[in-house]
Amino acid sequence: MDAAVNQCRGYVVSDPKDSELGASDGCSSWNEQVNWSQEQDKLPGGSFPRQLSPRERAVLDRVIDEAVMPRLLLGMRMGLEMPVSSVTSEHIGELSEIVTKQDLAASVRYFEALREQGHSVEKLFQDLLAPTARRLGELWEEDINDFMDVTRGAGHLQHIISSYSDTFLNEARHPVSNRRLLLLPMPGEQHTLGISIVGEHFRRAGWHVWGGPGQSLKDILGLVSEQWFDVIGLSMSQCASPQSVAQDIVKIRKKSRNKHIIVQVGGQVFTQNPELVAAVGADATGVDARHAVLQIANKIGAQKQT
Repeated sequence: MDAAVNQCRGYVVSDPKDSELGASDGCSSWNEQVNWSQEQDKLPGGSFPRQLSPRERAVLDRVIDEAVMPRLLLGMRMGLEMPVSSVTSEHIGELSEIVTKQDLAASVRYFEALREQGHSVEKLFQDLLAPTARRLGELWEEDINDFMDVTRGAGHLQHIISSYSDTFLNEARHPVSNRRLLLLPMPGEQHTLGISIVGEHFRRAGWHVWGGPGQSLKDILGLVSEQWFDVIGLSMSQCASPQSVAQDIVKIRKKSRNKHIIVQVGGQVFTQNPELVAAVGADATGVDARHAVLQIANKIGAQKQT
């Protein structure tokens, strides 16, 4: 802590207005002691910056004590991340290549290297693993990678999700819910990797999540009739017959112990065709896992008000 204070107070500014730190500046411009006695430290034009007057020094100290340090303390207590570079399409392409062509250890090393750069597990789950999973599907559809490559890659991604699940949950600062969610692929669907990521986000928000491999409609009806769920999330990669899906959702609502159960559908087909959400009789969807959690929170809030 003292080091952080000393870093912030170790810079000699050339004008009083330079001491007015913006909210996003933090301590980034105050991190080294400058020796103005050396010729190379002259400002453009050959002049030396002047030292602060005692009054200006006092103003700067007050800015640090009343504005900068509280923000640093809050960041330390809350576990806030320092700004880091974004996860890019290059990262997604690199991980797609690694998980399909190299061993599991290489995949984990790549993920861990990005963590060491300052990315949170939440960010990597959502902005790296989820798009990589979609990219694996595209590689298969485009006949760039065969079934074995894609299966290997999906297995590596699933392993990373499982291995970092506890870390992901521990990153949560404000769990806000203690509700129950049933999360499954729609009958006939085989893709479960995206559901795993969505499930981790709900667990992180305090939800109790039930799910697993694909179930028959009969099994799903049995689950919702025997246990209370606030929400059922159904994942689909395609929706050839919205009417058929709508009929299945009607059956789920009728059998559910919770007569006000919220039905959320997910998958790229709904992201690309949002009108399908209403067509199949669902209540919500989400463009990604974080959005899915927010959408459900809004729906539950709206229920409380009715």
